[in-house]
Order: sequence, then structure tokens, then C-alpha cells
Amino acid sequence: MLRLGVVGGRLQGTEAVYLGIKAGFEVVLVDRAPATAASGLATESHVFDPMTDVARARAVLGSCDVVLPACEDLRTLRWLSDVVPSWDVPVAFHLPSYELSCSKIRSDRLFAELDVPRPLPWPDCGYPAVVKPSGASGSEGVSVVWTERDLEMARARLETDGHEVVVQQYVDGPSLSLEVIGTPDGALPLVPTLLEFDHTYDCKRVIAPVTAGGGTLEALSSAGVRLAEGLGLVGVMDIEVMLDGDVPRVIEIDARLPSQTPTVVLHSTGINMVALMVDAARGAVLPASVTQYGRGVSYQHVRASAGRLEVFGEHVMSTAGPLRLLEDVFGADEVLTDRDAVGDTWSATLICTGRDAEGARSRAELAVRRMAADSGLMMAPENAPRAEPCRT
Repeated sequence: MLRLGVVGGRLQGTEAVYLGIKAGFEVVLVDRAPATAASGLATESHVFDPMTDVARARAVLGSCDVVLPACEDLRTLRWLSDVVPSWDVPVAFHLPSYELSCSKIRSDRLFAELDVPRPLPWPDCGYPAVVKPSGASGSEGVSVVWTERDLEMARARLETDGHEVVVQQYVDGPSLSLEVIGTPDGALPLVPTLLEFDHTYDCKRVIAPVTAGGGTLEALSSAGVRLAEGLGLVGVMDIEVMLDGDVPRVIEIDARLPSQTPTVVLHSTGINMVALMVDAARGAVLPASVTQYGRGVSYQHVRASAGRLEVFGEHVMSTAGPLRLLEDVFGADEVLTDRDAVGDTWSATLICTGRDAEGARSRAELAVRRMAADSGLMMAPENAPRAEPCRT
């Protein structure tokens, strides 16, 4: 049985461990912190810092067939990329691509060079505009501003925290995600998914399959291939876009295993992204194309607290305790949760499938209501991104 080492036990680590187990691998988790979310799913879980305990790192990670970094600490990523291959263990990660993609400023230059549609930069975009840190991922530090005063306050707050600041057009359209696997032989675009957000612009739900007209999905796949080839990607890259009419404008890229969307792709099409990453790291030839449409999937997060159950963005899972995988409960196919018999504050991810996206969404809504009733909790109204100006 293939032995996969995963370094990092929070959101990305949970994704890597879950998909590794689904692929039939032994999954060995390493994290500096005890009782991480992914530790409840892994075959083995070890608590130490590989950079400070090199002998133990060699004993644990050196026994693996492949190591998959699942964190965003650049020092750790550089160390793993440099040291682990010297133990004759391939690393499923491409450091040069990640170092470029983790800077929104450098990424935007790449979009311009490759003529990839993207939001207009400031000041050409006008208001409303998005203000975000160049080096953070996801919704961290992001705000939408509608006036000069809002813009200056948002910029000052990020600069005070030491960030380079990006200001660009706010595109008020659906958000899609696409993963691309890159190898020396070319790039393989996978399956697009639809992202939905809570009031803090944190992703609360992922839906598949995606339907869009006007050649939108073909344009997205084409942009993904151009970006992967432009990066010289060897590994996986996540592309997030906002639809401006039928035009997919690239918001950001991250050349690492994302959270949430790979599990949706697995349940929709059977494509296991971690298995593909392992194959690519070991030099296997990837398929020329993949099935783009499959079963409907809804993947969403909830948090129980103060007598309420509420749908929230994935940040509620980043601090979860060791997760358990439950099957066929509350009408959901699977539930990942740190709920125990005595705790009154807990989080869960519900995975529901259906014949199509709307069928999966309906099952998910019912499953959340059943979960609330079973726990004696009031079902809170679902939150969404603010329609009014987002003051900073």
C-alpha cells in the first residue's frame, strides 16, 4: 500500500488526508500542533516540527513513498522541497510556482503577460473596488470599498500590518474555481466548481457541476492551461475567477492543493486530485482529458454555538478539533465533524450528492435542518456577502 506523508493538519491537510484515505493510501500526518482537524482522519499522526527534529522527520517522512506539503508556511515549504528529495522521496509540490502565486502582485503581472482576463486595476476600475493583501490567501484581509475614505482606511490597515496592497475592480458575478495539474508534458484542467460565500466573503459552500453559457467553461479551461504552462507548473494549481457576464476574470491563483473543491470534484466525477498529484510526482503519465460533468454535489460548513446552528465559511473548520468521518447521517452522504457527546460548540462539513446540482443543494438544506433538530438547536438564517457598502 502506498504511504503518503502529509505535512500540515488544518484546512489543506484535511483535504489531503481525506483524499489520500479515499485513494486507499496509508496517510501519515505531521504537524507542529496537536489535535488538528486532519489528525482524526489520518492513519498515523505525529506532532513535531520537521525543521527542528530532522532525525525524526527522516524516520517518518523518509518512510513515505510521496510527501505532500499541505501548509502555507514558506520556510517549511522551502525546507521540505530542498531536503525531502535528498531522501529519495518525491515531493508533490512545485515551489517556484507557489512562490509566484502567493504574491497577488506578481500573479497579476503574469495574467497581463499571458493576456488572461482579470479585473481592472486601480484607478481604472473605479468604485466599488476590492482591497486585499498581496500575500494572503482566500478571504483573509479582503474588503470591498465604495468611497475614497473607505479605500484609504482599508489600504492603511493592511500597510500597518506590513502587507503590500492590491486594489482592483469588484466583479459582482458568480465565483468559479478550477484546478489544473501540470507536468513537464503539459497541463490537465480538471472540473470547475461554483463557490458561495458568507458575509465575510469566506467560502461557505461549493457546488458541482457548473453550467454556464457563451463558451465560459471552455474559456476558463483555456486560461488554466495558459497559466499552468506560463508558470512551468509541475503539480497542482487552483484558479479562482469571477464571471463578468460570460467572461471568467481571474482573481487569484494558488499553486498548491486547495481545500474544499477537490473533495467536490471527487464526489461529482470520481477524479481524486491527490491520487493524480501522487502519480505526477512519481512520473506517471496523466490522462489527456477528464470527464467534465457528473453527479450533483453540495459541500458546506456549519457551526453550532450558543444554541444555534449556522452555515458559515470554511474558517470554522480551520480551528476544529480532530474530525470524524460519518456516513449516511441526517440525510447527508458524509459528515466531517468534531462534535462529541458533551461539547456544545462544534463544527461540521456536510457532503450531499444528487442527480444534479439543485438536487444536491436540496438534500443539503434538509440535512442541515435535520442536524439542527437532532441537536436541539435553532436554525439560524443563512448569511451571505453584504449587499451594502462594506465599511472598514
